[in-house]
Amino acid sequence: MMVKNAKDTAPGWRKMARWPIFLLANLAVVLVLGISTARETFRGWTADREVAALEAEAQTLEGRKMQLESLAAELVSNERIEYEARTRLGQKKPDERVIVLEGFSATPTWNDPVRSVSVTPEIAPQVTKSNPQLWWEYFFHGEINQS
Repeated sequence: MMVKNAKDTAPGWRKMARWPIFLLANLAVVLVLGISTARETFRGWTADREVAALEAEAQTLEGRKMQLESLAAELVSNERIEYEARTRLGQKKPDERVIVLEGFSATPTWNDPVRSVSVTPEIAPQVTKSNPQLWWEYFFHGEINQS
């Protein structure tokens, strides 16, 4: 029988001591790679959101541009120029007679595309009944009178 000395048992312990260090090193590498991947994914997601917001803003601005182009075309038209000359500058056509009536507004109502009349009818104050009162009337009087 041979007796093992300390040198014979040392390589086994060294091999066993290497595994936890190797596992910890691999765990650290995986952790660093996972964190960097998550960070880059978040940056990409944020960039996508910013791009979507900028595209929406571009569409809004494009619509506003079309509205302004339409308004500019309308302002250049002969009818609009004539309207502005009559209302703001008080000009008239050469063969036209202008009659000024005092007490009336200077803006013509015949040329306005939309005439809006706002009439606010007087509404009588309503007395509302509570829900139990409405049910009482429904069951015992056969009708609902909410006022």
